[in-house]
Amino acid sequence: MTAVDQGDDGVDNATEAAESSGDATEQEGETVALTRQQIVKYLREVGAELHAQGLCGEILIVGGAFMALVLRARHSTKDVDAIVVGDPKPLRDAVVKVAKRHDLPANWLNDAVKGFVYKQPPNRLWAEYPGLRVYVPGTDYVFAMKADAARPEDRNDLLTLRDELHLRDVEEAMRIVEGYVPANRIRIQTQLIVESLFE
Repeated sequence: MTAVDQGDDGVDNATEAAESSGDATEQEGETVALTRQQIVKYLREVGAELHAQGLCGEILIVGGAFMALVLRARHSTKDVDAIVVGDPKPLRDAVVKVAKRHDLPANWLNDAVKGFVYKQPPNRLWAEYPGLRVYVPGTDYVFAMKADAARPEDRNDLLTLRDELHLRDVEEAMRIVEGYVPANRIRIQTQLIVESLFE
């Protein structure tokens, strides 16, 4: 991936202090609530596992993790949706090791999202740790992905993204979706959820 610029890791000292009391992961069965601080900690550990093998992984963060880390519009997310660049096996193995260390579900970092990616979006380097580079796409891409998924639980995120993008109407919002999703793959559910954002 090509980095446009590099951001920080999204967690400042004030955030760390405020969240230190919530360091333990909330878990019910296979559902977890990962805070910004925890996500950064676990990504650093994934990088350390790869670095110890002389490797450097690359991931593109999307979904709820983007909302929590980049926009800070959420306190937590249930998992980290990420597109893995290159051979995913070493990174998946590192993710499982971190999961066992912290009693997390093995798929706390979920790369299944790649099945919904129609084209690679423009991206920038958000954070770089030993053994791991973390990229993020533009806010418009995350809007398109969430609109494409059209899940009722994503509507609040879509409203936040609508405001971040200063979208004024359905037509403008749908143009963003059409920029990333082939026309023949856009479902009526996507149209309906986008329309609901402007009611």
